[in-house]
Amino acid sequence: MHLYYIWQEAFTPVGHAAAALMMFSMFAGAVPGFWAAWVFCGLDFMYFLALVPSLFMTARKSKFKAGDIAVRNVYEGEVSTVRLQVYAVDKLNAVSLGCFRMDSSLKCAESELVQIVAGGSTELTCRIQTKKRGAFEIPKVALILPEINGALRYAVNAGKAELLVFPRPLRVSAFPFLTSGASGVVFAPLLMPSLTRGMNFVGVREYREGDALRDLHHKAFARYGKPFTKEFETERGAGAILVLDVTARNLREKSLVEMLIRLAAGIGLWLLERNALGRFFIGDDEISLVQGDGGESLLEALARIPAASLLEMRFSKGKCESRNTVNSRDAVNSQRAPKLWSPAARPLGPVLRLGLFATDDPLVHKQVILDAHSKLTDESKTAISDDILSVNAAHLEKVFRERLRLKQVSREFPLEKSRDTEVSL
Repeated sequence: MHLYYIWQEAFTPVGHAAAALMMFSMFAGAVPGFWAAWVFCGLDFMYFLALVPSLFMTARKSKFKAGDIAVRNVYEGEVSTVRLQVYAVDKLNAVSLGCFRMDSSLKCAESELVQIVAGGSTELTCRIQTKKRGAFEIPKVALILPEINGALRYAVNAGKAELLVFPRPLRVSAFPFLTSGASGVVFAPLLMPSLTRGMNFVGVREYREGDALRDLHHKAFARYGKPFTKEFETERGAGAILVLDVTARNLREKSLVEMLIRLAAGIGLWLLERNALGRFFIGDDEISLVQGDGGESLLEALARIPAASLLEMRFSKGKCESRNTVNSRDAVNSQRAPKLWSPAARPLGPVLRLGLFATDDPLVHKQVILDAHSKLTDESKTAISDDILSVNAAHLEKVFRERLRLKQVSREFPLEKSRDTEVSL
């Protein structure tokens, strides 16, 4: 692994080509009578030896100071940026910024080489292409100083940083299940701002159906020609309690954890937009939500959920099946048994649980589960009862892929108007 780091950090594309030719000439020299390959290999080796003093002098003469590292958190599939302010003590003929030793799902595009005069400063920016959700550590944010011949370079460690890749929320257009049936009675008042608002005024937003007419902002209505509503701060705990359970009982459910997290992000943002989310739990751990941050604290908590390991689940399943004792079977059954949500204190508001299977929990009022067994059909959801809603996982996957396709079309053709694909629960 250390040799791979040297290959990635210490060699430029020119150096990669020269080193590859040297290795090729060594293998070609194994052919009897092909002595020319060994001559070329020796000359290439002498060339690299001559570059080492040049690289050493480049590192010694390049004096600078690095500022704080700024990383922009993004949604999965988007491009993040890493920014670093560089102050040059001596003249830097060429310098760029790059990130190394990251997760394999991240790909860094180094910044362009720039020149900085002595006593000057500039901000360098490199881009990181993301693929999946998670909290990723960037172990080495480095300033790259190439030596004069352009084959080797000196990567100076400027520090480390953390990149949060948020899950792409599945946009929820409507949520009639939340207020349906007998258990929906406790959720209905939370969606009426006139009944759950506090006394502190926080801003103005566009009018939504169900808003009280006494909260209309007349000045904004007269200025923009459309209704606006005054928005008040909601007291902590005066809302629904969202519980996300990512427990999986088998390999099939394990593969749906990421889609469940995207659905939780969509429902959480839907509740926050209506000031109806009071508390948020991931398992038994309560997440502190920051009022007025646009749901960033919720998305950050979802990004930090460890990724589901399919190999670990397959290994543990095979290991359990290989045992023949009664005690081992009892242990497997206890692990697969539905786990009840057990908070430290009894919740005061209605509870909405999201999971991969339903549980008989007296503290939970409503549950939304992903169906891992049904295939793609026109029916995207099935109400098992007034308290449990089963959502077709294949349908959500189709909606998510369609949304990514629309975003790709909007980037390639800016004049095309595309909207986010939404789901109704």
